[in-house]
Amino acid sequence: MKLAYAHHANAYHLTSHAEEAARPAIENLQGWDEAVSEIHTWPEYEPQPLRTLDAAAVRIGVGKVYYKDESERFGRGIASFKALGAPYAVARLLIDEVEGATGKRPTTEELRSGEFRSITERVTVCVATDGNQGRGLAYGAKVFGCRCVDYIHGHVSAGRKEAMERLGAIVIRIDGEYEASVARAKEDARINGWHFVSSTSWDNFKSPIARHVMNAYMVMVEEALDQIPDLRSITHVFMQGGVGSIAAAVFLGFQQRLKFALPRFVVIEPNEADCLLQSAKNNRPTPSKGSLKTLMAGLACREVSPAAWAILEWLGSDYLRIPDFWVEDAMNALARGDGDIPVVSGESAAGGMGVLLKAASDDLLRTTLSLNGDSQIVLFGCEGATDPTIYERIVGSSPDAVFARQRQFRDQTSTHRFQAGTRAFLIR
Repeated sequence: MKLAYAHHANAYHLTSHAEEAARPAIENLQGWDEAVSEIHTWPEYEPQPLRTLDAAAVRIGVGKVYYKDESERFGRGIASFKALGAPYAVARLLIDEVEGATGKRPTTEELRSGEFRSITERVTVCVATDGNQGRGLAYGAKVFGCRCVDYIHGHVSAGRKEAMERLGAIVIRIDGEYEASVARAKEDARINGWHFVSSTSWDNFKSPIARHVMNAYMVMVEEALDQIPDLRSITHVFMQGGVGSIAAAVFLGFQQRLKFALPRFVVIEPNEADCLLQSAKNNRPTPSKGSLKTLMAGLACREVSPAAWAILEWLGSDYLRIPDFWVEDAMNALARGDGDIPVVSGESAAGGMGVLLKAASDDLLRTTLSLNGDSQIVLFGCEGATDPTIYERIVGSSPDAVFARQRQFRDQTSTHRFQAGTRAFLIR
């Protein structure tokens, strides 16, 4: 019987050869504190929660499940970790432009005020996107005062296109898949003197734009690390794939904090977009041969980021490709809560939970990933309902309805804790 999923154990995991190959990329990414500190000053910044899913852990048969929830990052209309990277890179670009024109290096607060709008409005940023990166870029362009052009491919939903346009972006749909939109965006940027803003790097993150994007992503990673009760007890970290950039950032963040005795770092991809698994099998960047037709729109990438791959070849322990219905099951389970706080999880955020739910009944998968009653797992839910129409079709409830249940759960939990504390006080 053919399995619905595939697994590959990385032969180069934590080897000295892989570490040496990754060293240039890692050295170029050092010093993300500046990006983290800057974003913490933004008026829209609020730390996003790490959810503890104890009821799910019991059903799955593991010790702990933690879910990093990005569903309200900069509001439900943005709802993705990618709103960290692109806006920060835009701000850095515009600061350089203003300094070059005036000799004065402005703050992001001054950019927001419009004081230098006569300079920044002549700058255009662009990107190829499945939705979240383009939305983040449009948001950054709107906040800091420049123009934005987003390139999308044929499979990007109308809802995601309209969300970018509502933020002021010009959106160009091309006839082709994601990599074709990348090529078009890069060429138009070259011809027009625009700035192509992406986390994909071909030079070990030496170029500033990709480095700025990656450094800003560390806001999410640092938030998770700071909220985990006992970091050294974590046995597994699950992260969705794509081109590999955010998985590389997450794994590197854990490695830099822990140094040794690392958890297993598990990469999850759609069956039809498995470039990271293929790269692990071939020990070199390898395109996926899949159709790229997947519910997990943000992960529908044919090729890896070469710089991210260098880090993942060193730190990634396991590579999994999974069917779309695992994600649908996970989105529904997270929305229901079933004893835990309900969570809004987008299609490209629920893969990790999908694997855990499947492992509860699949002994082979459970054994392959060494999941047991002592396992403590961190899942990164990197987006919320970035297309509410698609979300409601899958879950059967609107995102707002799930958020309402989430609020009710929090209120009830707070009431129970208050009542328990009052009883304890009276007993004393």
